[in-house]
Amino acid sequence: MRILYVFVILCSFLSVALPVQAQSGAEGGDPSIAIRMDVRFDGEFTGYGKDDITGERPSSDAGFVGRYLKILADGKINDKFSYSFRHRLYIDNGDTKSFFNSTDWANVTYRPNSRFSVTAGKQMICIGTIEYDYAPIDVYFASDFWNHVSPFQIGVNVGYSPAEGHQFYAQVTNSPFSQKALENLFAYNVIWYGRLAPAVSTIWSVNMIEYEQGHYINYLALGNKINLGKAVVDLDYMNRYAGKGTAFFEDFSLHGKVSCAVSDNVNIFAKGGYDVNRAQEQGAPFVYDRYVLPGVELGFYGAGVEYFPVKDAKKSLRVHAFWCSSTADPMPQTFNVGVRWQMKILER
Repeated sequence: MRILYVFVILCSFLSVALPVQAQSGAEGGDPSIAIRMDVRFDGEFTGYGKDDITGERPSSDAGFVGRYLKILADGKINDKFSYSFRHRLYIDNGDTKSFFNSTDWANVTYRPNSRFSVTAGKQMICIGTIEYDYAPIDVYFASDFWNHVSPFQIGVNVGYSPAEGHQFYAQVTNSPFSQKALENLFAYNVIWYGRLAPAVSTIWSVNMIEYEQGHYINYLALGNKINLGKAVVDLDYMNRYAGKGTAFFEDFSLHGKVSCAVSDNVNIFAKGGYDVNRAQEQGAPFVYDRYVLPGVELGFYGAGVEYFPVKDAKKSLRVHAFWCSSTADPMPQTFNVGVRWQMKILER
């Protein structure tokens, strides 16, 4: 039955796309490629308050860390086909991941016209909210859901743009809870990138994600971005539902961020959020939500600044500093100063 869903989606797309292709003639256009390097490293200190139960204060954590080292490539094969690739370069001494697991995405897109597209390969699972949509290298501290979600899987998606500023995708991928290939676990996702008003954009999704065969966790994810000129506000809500008598505001996440460009080179921001799972008791023998576990009730908050001494299309250098904390026990206080640089290696 699940294979039938995929077949119907592809046939629906091809019934529209192939006639368009026949009318347009053979594909043309010169191939293109752009290769970039993206790196971030931080110096960080985290101190802790006293544990409410033991009364002891854990030792602090401090040092320098390389967060990301990535290579990106994208371009077009011809006027109809394009490709995209992003890989994280690192050595996993624990040997828990293969080389391909370090590839965030590697896919090919067929676009017969400006309205339709089909993408196949490894890709980001289409889950809504603004926080989820940010590149991880731009996320300094995050919700409990964001910290645990596995966002990249192999699959296929079909895109349709009914009007300017609106894009829908229907996607089928392996489930992010899959532990191996061909495990017969899938994720079914529909997402809308839209614009409710000139200053309000949305990333809304409904998701049906299989965590064990025949068992699904369902998401309603509503991400909203409000552009107020120099200030930008992100507002997110995600409800998670396993069909076991749970309701709204029993297993959910809230997130908000305000950022302000105080100059062309300086940006300040404040961010906070709240994750809770009251749908099950802590220690439940069968867990529905595998990302925000039963019994979690966690708030997080912080603020920071970004400075761009170099900022153009081919190269960028960012210096960032932030403080963040949470309601965890013992309570952490994290101070971070870091650098990110981007360089376009090749463009043709």
